[in-house]
This record gives sequence, C-alpha cells and structure tokens, in this order.
Amino acid sequence: MGESMEKVGKRTDRIKMDVILAAGCMLRLFYVFFSTIYDRQYDIGMIDLDAGHTVTGGHLAYIQYLYENWKLPDFDPTSVYQFNHPPLHHYLCALWMKLCSLFISNTDVLEESIQVVPFVCSLLILWFLLRIAEQFELTEKAKRFVMLLFCFHPALVLLSGSVNNDCMSLMFTVMCVYYTILWSRFPSAHNILKLAVSIALGMLTKQSVAQMAFPIAAVMLWMLVRSLDNGRDCRARSVENTRNAAIPVVPVKKLLGQYVLFGVVSIPLGMSFYIRNRIQFHMPLVWIYTLPEDSWQYTGNVPVLNRFLFPVPSEMLDNLRQFKLGCGYNVWMQIIRTSVLGEWDMADVGRSVKVLAVLLMLVGALLALAAWMAFIRVFVVQAKRCGIDSASRILFVVGYFVHLLLYLKFAYDYPQECSMHFRYMEIELLFPAIALAFIWQEGTKEQLEMQRREGGATGHSAVKRAISQVLFVLLLAFCMLSMAMTAVWCLL
Repeated sequence: MGESMEKVGKRTDRIKMDVILAAGCMLRLFYVFFSTIYDRQYDIGMIDLDAGHTVTGGHLAYIQYLYENWKLPDFDPTSVYQFNHPPLHHYLCALWMKLCSLFISNTDVLEESIQVVPFVCSLLILWFLLRIAEQFELTEKAKRFVMLLFCFHPALVLLSGSVNNDCMSLMFTVMCVYYTILWSRFPSAHNILKLAVSIALGMLTKQSVAQMAFPIAAVMLWMLVRSLDNGRDCRARSVENTRNAAIPVVPVKKLLGQYVLFGVVSIPLGMSFYIRNRIQFHMPLVWIYTLPEDSWQYTGNVPVLNRFLFPVPSEMLDNLRQFKLGCGYNVWMQIIRTSVLGEWDMADVGRSVKVLAVLLMLVGALLALAAWMAFIRVFVVQAKRCGIDSASRILFVVGYFVHLLLYLKFAYDYPQECSMHFRYMEIELLFPAIALAFIWQEGTKEQLEMQRREGGATGHSAVKRAISQVLFVLLLAFCMLSMAMTAVWCLL
C-alpha cells in the first residue's frame, strides 16, 4: 500500500512538473508566433532575400550571406557590422532556411522562419536547467519552484524569439554547467568529451561562452588536487538513483588523460574561427565592435560612483514619478530594467503599461535581491549543511563571480548603455535561483516536519515559514506580471 502511494505521489509530481514546463513552452511559442524577426531584437540589421547578394550589416545580413554563399566571408569580418561573430548560430539558421526553402516559396515566411532556431534553443535551455536542478538535494516542490522562475522569466522568454546568437550561446553555457557537474560526479572520458564539445560549440556561437573556462578549470584543478592529495573516495549524487553510491577517485594519470582529451577537442574546435581570422585578416583573437564617444548611449562622462554604485537620487525619483525605465548610466538600474524588459522603448505606450513595467521591475528586483542573499548563504556559507558537494560549490561560486566581474569590466571598458544589458550575463539567473530554491524549501511544511521528527532546532521555524511564503508570493506575482507583459508585447 505504501509503495503504491509512493508511485502515485511520484506520478503526481511528474505531472505537475510537466504542466509547468508545458506552460513555459506555450508562453515561448505564443511570444514567437506573435513577434516578428524585427521586434525587440539586438544588432540584427536587415534581411531581404529578394534583394540579391547585397552584403549589409547585422546578424540577419550575416545569416543571409551564409544562406546565399554557404561559405565564410572572404573579407575582413571587422569591416561589416556583426560579421566578426563566430558563425555556428548563423550557419544553423541558414541551414534551416535552406531546408524550409524546399517547401516554402514565400520569402517573407522563409525569413520569419529563422525564429524556429532560437525557439528550439530556448526549450533546450529549460530542459538542461531542469537537469541541473535535479542534481541537487531539492524536493520536488523546490524543483517546481525554481522551474517556475525559469519558465516565466521575461529574459528567457525574450530569448526564444531573438534571432541573434544570444539564445544559442546561453544554451551552450547552461550545457557547460550541467556537464561539468555530471563529469565531476562521474569522471569518465565520455562525460568530459560532452563538456569539451559544449564549450567548443559555444565558442563557435559567441566568444563570451569562453568565460566558462574559468569555473570549469577551477573544478578540474580541485579534482586533480583531490586525486593527488589522498585518493579518498568521493560521494556521488546524481539523478540516476545513485545518490549515496561510492565512486572511486580517478587515478591521476587517467585524470590527466581526460584533461588532454578535453584540450585536444575544445581548443582547436572552439578557436578555429578566431585563428582563421587571425591568419587571414590579422584580426585580434578578441575583437569587439565599439560605438563612438559621440553616441547618445555614451556614459563615460558620468562619474564612476554613479555608474557602478548608486544613481543620482533626484534622477532616480524623477524616473519613478514619470514611469520611465531607470537611469541609463547606472549598471544596477540597467540590470533590473533589461532583465525583464530588454531595451523595449515604451515612449508611446499608455500609463497602464508603464505601471505594469515598473511593477515587474520592482518585483523582479526584490526576487533578485533575495536570490543573491540566498546564494551567499547556500553556496558560500552553508554549502555542506545544504548537501552541496565541493565540485558543484566551486563551479557555482567561481562561475557566479567570474561572470559578474567580467560583466562589470565590460561595462567599464565600453561605457555605453547597451554594454550594461542583462543579456551579457544571463547565466547569472541560474546560480542564485538554485540557492533561492534551497531557502524556499527550508520553510515548507514537509521540511519543518522533518526537522521536528529528527529533533532539529525549531526556534526559527516560524521565520523560515514566513520567508518561504513571502518568496512564493513574490514568485507568483512575478510570473503573473511576466505573462501580462508578454501579452502586451505580442498584442500591442
């Protein structure tokens, strides 16, 4: 009887998770269906298949060039806007258009079909985010909590229709996180090969994916030091029913062999496009298009304190009174705004939509603050108590701070409003969100009951319960506001 009830409970949990994932997929499909390839996009330029082989600038022009020529540009990529990007995303979009052209003769429909590629990538992002959540000691309710956030977050919804390379690059970055965790717990050549291919293909999509090399290297270094140190067994926790099975430490020689395999696969494949351009066009390995100082987005003339600490109070209050969207020169205000609204220009929308936008920003900011505090507590202070293994802790802590610091450096080195866009650090959604699920889990009725049965401290039970309820209300409000904003984007 007990076993039957357990099976029913597992089936119910699976159905609930499937409903959440289906809702996230439908929200993305709704957004893509009602948005064109020119709505809420970045650096895309134009595509016109009827115009012939004209080489213009932007991501769409890059896709058109590959579609028509099926080869990399034979000219300096820095001479045409956005052609300096690695070509994997653009090649796959061009390939998709080639396949569709066998059945579709209408060029307008063919051009719009490009959105299928980021849409599929956005669904794969959700799948890998769920796989990552399953690697931690989270209850089914806590997994549903964090997947609600991922499924309904506006930044991830916007990516589903984004025809530049942001969605695919985030997909490969999330895959790097997942396969690093998997390899650290099951250190085989097969798993490290998956990791190597993920980061290499990511680098062939967008050069910023290379930032994952830092947390990956940190985990690899920890694995090596651990093997050299004492050769003790590690405890594996994985989704395949082996949470408490002992996994032998990999011998140093075997581990070094896996590192060689990782390097042999990832470096030549990931660097191939950059080395080609370096040899043929003397293009620097890291080249970034920069706006001039007379651009309206230039923020270099604003004091650094106002850019990276706090905005001018009078301007911030004026922004709120006028329902504007934050101080464009302040990095934290830009993160709050662009994480939920992108760079959507709301100058011509009504006051009710602006109120909705401000509410979405405020609730998003509260959730982000709570998630940051949770991340410090769960992964920095109390990782062992939360059952987080050392490799995952290193991966998340190094990954979080490396991406944050490199984002801030990028915003400092290239003082433009567009440089502070949240899309340059969207992987930062993952690390604090998992921590937030741990904090929410602590205040659930089941966890508090378990603590009481085990004789744990109950003095703070009421506080934990209250925090859990507040977080759930914030998340519910955030999801509803996000759906409302998506409807506005699609139906206005």
